[in-house]
Amino acid sequence: GHGENKRKQWYQRRVRGLFIRCILLQGNEAPVSYLGPVRSHLGMGKTKESSGINAEYGGYLFVVFYCKEMKLLCLTLVLFGATWAWGKQKTLKVTVYTEGHSEEAGTTDIISIRVHGASEDVERILGSDFPAGSVKEITYNIDENLGNVYCIDLETDGDDWWWPRTITVQYENKDPVYFYNSFNQKLSTDADDAAPAMWMCTQGTSTCTIEATTSDETDHAKSDNIVLMATIYGAKGPTMTGVFDNQDIDDFENGETNSFQFVGMRNVGNIKCIALRAIAGPDAWLFTTIKVTCGKKTKTFTNKYNAWMTEDSTQGLSYYKLC
Repeated sequence: GHGENKRKQWYQRRVRGLFIRCILLQGNEAPVSYLGPVRSHLGMGKTKESSGINAEYGGYLFVVFYCKEMKLLCLTLVLFGATWAWGKQKTLKVTVYTEGHSEEAGTTDIISIRVHGASEDVERILGSDFPAGSVKEITYNIDENLGNVYCIDLETDGDDWWWPRTITVQYENKDPVYFYNSFNQKLSTDADDAAPAMWMCTQGTSTCTIEATTSDETDHAKSDNIVLMATIYGAKGPTMTGVFDNQDIDDFENGETNSFQFVGMRNVGNIKCIALRAIAGPDAWLFTTIKVTCGKKTKTFTNKYNAWMTEDSTQGLSYYKLC
């Protein structure tokens, strides 16, 4: 009768609340066969393929609705289902690029990493074998639900100087997040130009490409050993690149144009200027043009003063801003 309908509506509201909470907790897709009975009994209509709820939740909620008065059993089943889905291990892959322009850039000290996500953080040991110029991938199975990854901390336990170039972090099947050592930081517990810990955060979701053309006016224009970075200035603000370097390619050869792509940049809007920084390496480099593309915006800068880029101030400029 009327009382039984009210009672059924009360259970529907309670279980619908649990259903919504489960959707928020777990993002896996579930088969329609599991969710159809649950949604129909909750008065929620047909089940969609992209409903975004774990199949186990559907099964347990189906049981919960029919438990009715067996409140303790119902609660136990819900908690068990939630714990099972929440406790499912996730994959975290970290790729470490160590600078290769100095033989002293590598380290054998123990390096640890803390990954900061939107929901949780996780800390792990990266390892203790990072030679100069190496690329090392480490994969972890973790319990933490990170969500989107935004920042990382790196820390060393020793005084063996380490110069990381780029760190990428991939959580589950999300796109890798790039962290560039844009401030040229080094790790060590005992060094004047280093610190025991460093912090890096992602800048945005845009991709910037820099095309650098080396002069062919002189045989000495090319460079085999220079570490270059840049800051791109736009109408919406600046963004900082990583090192201009393509793995296993001789960049900056006479008359050649090299392209360097940087993922995870800030959306700068209309491009205004670029500032080049030579932070290491004994060589000097002479270029003709720098073409910058961020998203759909492009601007080309010309080296009209024929300035040489080098860390050595007696041979050229270590900082050069073009607008």
